[in-house]
Amino acid sequence: MRNAGSAGRQAHEVVGLYGDPDTTWGICLELGLAATPDPAEAADRLAALVAEHPHLGPAPRVEVVPATEWAERRERAAAAPYAAGGELVRVLLDGERRLLVAAHHGVCDGLGLLAIARAACGVEVVAHARGIGDRAAPRSFLRSSIGRLAEAVLRPPPRFGSHQVAPAKGEHLVISSLPRTGTGTADLALAVGAVFRAWSGDSRKHPLLVAGASRRATGMLAPDRQTAYLRFRLDPSWGRDAARAAFAAVLPEPEFPETSAGGIGPRVTRMLRSRLGGTAQISNLGVVEAAGLEYAAMFPALSGPRAFAVGLVSTGTATTVSLRTRATEFSASDTAALLDLLVAELAQ
Repeated sequence: MRNAGSAGRQAHEVVGLYGDPDTTWGICLELGLAATPDPAEAADRLAALVAEHPHLGPAPRVEVVPATEWAERRERAAAAPYAAGGELVRVLLDGERRLLVAAHHGVCDGLGLLAIARAACGVEVVAHARGIGDRAAPRSFLRSSIGRLAEAVLRPPPRFGSHQVAPAKGEHLVISSLPRTGTGTADLALAVGAVFRAWSGDSRKHPLLVAGASRRATGMLAPDRQTAYLRFRLDPSWGRDAARAAFAAVLPEPEFPETSAGGIGPRVTRMLRSRLGGTAQISNLGVVEAAGLEYAAMFPALSGPRAFAVGLVSTGTATTVSLRTRATEFSASDTAALLDLLVAELAQ
């Protein structure tokens, strides 16, 4: 059986050559529930899950936090670095019937978080997200990396600017719900592009979006990582049909490498950190159903400078939009204003 140290090393190695070398690679999922799971029973179910899937590392503690501290503790769970040999999964509960599952992206993806949440809640969860199956990447990881480095030097992605000074540390994680929409990932990309144009005042630039896409069969949940990444430039002239067609034609990036090449990769990417990444990271978990599930919010990992990470999840009656930024790059008021703009676009 894999021990905690080897599980942690493997999680870090998996993302060792991909994207921003300084990110913690933490992702998290918040659920609003009709009833709070019993913490001891949730811990027992999670211990059994980890025993069956040792790549998840040590069995996570289930921390019960005061509702008044939820925002602070959620941010800490999402942003705190994952130490070698430490927990790779973090679980919070509060008295307002909220559950948070956070994990290192090297051990699971967004739907993997949902599988962990299913174990914590002890209820059946159904996910309707449609992935890309076994669609192959057109290039090797090495060739793709060379292309990304050339892009970083010659055509770095445009970034969201900040309208206010943001001297604080940590991150901002904010959510907003609206009546359930039929928003697909291409629609979400269009909304992010519209917000970028409104925020920057520049309608000529082509934002570079990075979207997570599942390789799972529809409805299959497991606490692991079966993710592909799609990178595409969003043409500001596109309408809904053009964006959907362009997104459907995008081929995936190569899989995460299984090594950090002795640290050489992170050193190279760190030198170009200010020019790597995308304009925004987006993650759409689609429609999720479970008994007593009131809402779900997905927070993708932050990567690159001025990182702007958007999540979208729909339940039976609501669609929840989430936004994650670094407090060193965006103020709390900027982040809230950007989320309001995004919700307004999606509500149209």
